Amino acid sequence: MNKCLKFTVGSVEIKIKRDSKIYMPSVATLTLAKNLRNIDGARVLDLGTGSGFLAILASKLGAKHIVAVDISPRAIRAAKENAIINEVKNIEFKIGDIYHPVENDVFDLIICNPPMTPSRDPLPRFTWGGVDGRRVLDEAIKGAPNHLRKNGRLLIPAVSLVGIGKTNAFLRKVGLKPRVLDYCIYPFGKTLLKIMGYINQLAEAEYVYDLFGRPCWRLVVFEAIKT
Repeated sequence: MNKCLKFTVGSVEIKIKRDSKIYMPSVATLTLAKNLRNIDGARVLDLGTGSGFLAILASKLGAKHIVAVDISPRAIRAAKENAIINEVKNIEFKIGDIYHPVENDVFDLIICNPPMTPSRDPLPRFTWGGVDGRRVLDEAIKGAPNHLRKNGRLLIPAVSLVGIGKTNAFLRKVGLKPRVLDYCIYPFGKTLLKIMGYINQLAEAEYVYDLFGRPCWRLVVFEAIKT
């Protein structure tokens, strides 16, 4: 267990094995986790599960059944191991891209923390969102109405580098009713600092500076309901 990271969300503790080759819980993950509510007895889809953190949390918060999907076989293996470490047994793991592994299934809640780093050049798959950062984000939103029951919810973040207002508009365009649950700002890491010139060319991208003069992206968590 000395290789595990420990996270606490409310009264729930989760252990996640370190793995630099998959997406580990981040500020966006933890902001989503704080807003994972009212899921007792729900069927949940975790798109792009990565380490399995959000799927494991959903189980511990009372979800009836969780399907965790990731395009990376390594991520699925790691998520299965983390489920065992946390003594969670009601997660079904599937390898595949976005909604392909659940083509004919519907859920009460879809959770997705998509990669949203915009870059002209490819980055690690778990962080690269395509040239405008929206490739996975838009696919997750577009497919959600077909995989939600009536009054089902999509819980998804958007960062200011890909357009928060554009995300809100797209959620409405596909027939969902969005509202903002949470908000935070976070300083650029090394990768974003290296590509600031490119980010400045993107029409939708915006960022702010903190009191230390550091550029920071903004993040909001949307809950979008299928009415």
